[in-house]
Amino acid sequence: MELPAVKNILDANWDWRLPVNIEDIATKLDIKVASINCFNPEHESFRGLSGLAEINNQGQRVIYCNGTESLNRQRFTLAHELGHHALGHVEPGKQMQRIDMPAAFNSNSDDWEEREANNFAAQILMPLDAIKTMLFAKGISNIKELARIFQVSEAAMYYRLKNLGYLTL
Repeated sequence: MELPAVKNILDANWDWRLPVNIEDIATKLDIKVASINCFNPEHESFRGLSGLAEINNQGQRVIYCNGTESLNRQRFTLAHELGHHALGHVEPGKQMQRIDMPAAFNSNSDDWEEREANNFAAQILMPLDAIKTMLFAKGISNIKELARIFQVSEAAMYYRLKNLGYLTL
């Protein structure tokens, strides 16, 4: 099932270009995006981290992404952390920070908020209408080609298509 939060964000902030410019969407939602480099001694406390969603001491919503990971991984992480903000997993009075190690992106995570953020990320980076356009209007069904167009991993595209019921393997 598609998340209403994703539809609302895409309707208000997406220009229908592919790949979805997730950093631009975050900026439009007044969420600051910053890169961390786990090899930088100043970022030692972030070692092993893929992403982080937080509300800082000034009340600003911030997403940190590990800049040493692949571009596709960074895009998914950014979308995942955006999901934590959009879905209310990080908010004043509740939890001011979500730290995500690589295992958080596992679809079998025991943490429902992590699974929900993964679902959010998949839906916002691979919008249903864009998937339908590629498959049915343009006739593009090769997972590798679709992953390239949407700038996601082949695994992410495979699971998105599978979850939508477009793969019958």
